[in-house]
Amino acid sequence: MDVNARVWELIQRGRVAQPANQLLPKYNALADPPGAEELGRLLAEGIRPLGATIAVVWDDVGDAVLGYVVGRELGVPVVRCYNAEGLVGFVGPLPAASRAVLVADAFRDVADVRAMRALVAQQGGTVVAAAALMATEVLAEIPSAFSLVAAPEEMADGEHVRGDAR
Repeated sequence: MDVNARVWELIQRGRVAQPANQLLPKYNALADPPGAEELGRLLAEGIRPLGATIAVVWDDVGDAVLGYVVGRELGVPVVRCYNAEGLVGFVGPLPAASRAVLVADAFRDVADVRAMRALVAQQGGTVVAAAALMATEVLAEIPSAFSLVAAPEEMADGEHVRGDAR
């Protein structure tokens, strides 16, 4: 089985139920811990050469799990960003001069990406990459974006998603 097919198989195992018209699946890392481990390791391998010193995730449990695996594999801490009634903040150490990688199953909202980038910059750091399971247009906001597969262009049926390697 090629890597692209394996990634889609793992995403399907952790896929959250969603409306039929929503093409981009939401990955739930808690539904398939071994799959989350494998996907997190693949993300870390793809961004390792960029020299990240911290992994940053948005306030989503599945993304936090992926971020944890990426952080563990890279040997860097993980910071969780959140939006509390319009106030954006973070939990965890975010040292000055950090070289951050943003981690998510997919970056769906450009406002979240911009908020994470602003928090890192506010603390004197730089976002050096973003790592996602599935590529989206939002991912283009970040230099050195890395994804395991392209976002699906169509749903073949309610259970199967097709994607192309990126």
